[in-house]
Amino acid sequence: MAFAATTVTIIAERLLQDRITKLLDETGASGYTLVEGSGKGHHLTRTHDRPSIVRDFDIVRIEFVMLDGDHAREIAQQIADDYFTDYSGIIYITPAEVLRSERF
Repeated sequence: MAFAATTVTIIAERLLQDRITKLLDETGASGYTLVEGSGKGHHLTRTHDRPSIVRDFDIVRIEFVMLDGDHAREIAQQIADDYFTDYSGIIYITPAEVLRSERF
């Protein structure tokens, strides 16, 4: 049986990764997924195939899933408020269905 859930996807500069994942741990996310990224956006193009001395400005995708959609939105808003006024990044929220709801 599938259960309704909410997925929050955060695209951020790598230098924010530890701060964001710490916040997720502190605010009740049961886990998250990290994926290194590259892409093109409003500010610039970031490619993962080039040598980079400073990797802090590479991007990462951080995703977490929660059964409590309101709480997931609150966490997403806190991340946006805390970091995305001074750093580039985006957050999008999508409905999801999960199996094994006890994991979330």
